[in-house]
Amino acid sequence: MLDLLSAFRAFVPQRPIEPAVAAAVILLGNAPPPMAAICIELALRAVAPHLTDAERAAWTTYLVESLAKAAITTPRCVAAFLGQCATESDGFRCVEENLSYSAARLCEVWPSRFPNLEAADVCALQPEVLANRVYANRMGNGDETSGDGWRFRGRGLLQISGRSTYERFAAAMKMTLDEATEHVATQAGAVDSAVWFWTENGLNTLASSWSVDLITRKINGGMTGAAERTRLCEAALQAIGA
Repeated sequence: MLDLLSAFRAFVPQRPIEPAVAAAVILLGNAPPPMAAICIELALRAVAPHLTDAERAAWTTYLVESLAKAAITTPRCVAAFLGQCATESDGFRCVEENLSYSAARLCEVWPSRFPNLEAADVCALQPEVLANRVYANRMGNGDETSGDGWRFRGRGLLQISGRSTYERFAAAMKMTLDEATEHVATQAGAVDSAVWFWTENGLNTLASSWSVDLITRKINGGMTGAAERTRLCEAALQAIGA
């Protein structure tokens, strides 16, 4: 059987093949095939069991195309990606950060900012006020009055956040900042932003060596929910059959 490059030569026999073209053909021939939709759907059943059949089918459609384009195609890479996304998005059910906290919860999550209930009351159950307060002057955001904290709050399957991150994503997608901000809140955009973040941070390499905790640190900045992340990644890998 002819290999891919030989087949390409046979298809265009009258023209010399440029070295760069030949290299691209070989690279494509060696690339792992895209993960089959059925495998992704089975993995979604494992990491997001509460989705309806229609919801699962919709996510699968966006995932198949986007993962293939980004070469997130091996069982380990797909499983680690889906497991981490499931953790960040509450099982693929939430693509925007939930910032509606009670005063008591604010004291637990941001103890340095809200040392007591009285300090937390002003932001309790007020997501926009809270976002503008805790995300001000960080991640490329302006001050509290700029509204950047709320505008660039966490969105997408991996919850990208901050003006500077949104700006880089917008540039990668060839969108305006406003377009990118709106896109991330859609299913297609939630997948696109997660795939972009994954690629930007070289997480395929970590997934290939099954370094799930290191991936968690890259995504979370710490080890919040580490055990659940590992469990979901392994559940996805088992569902894929690897």
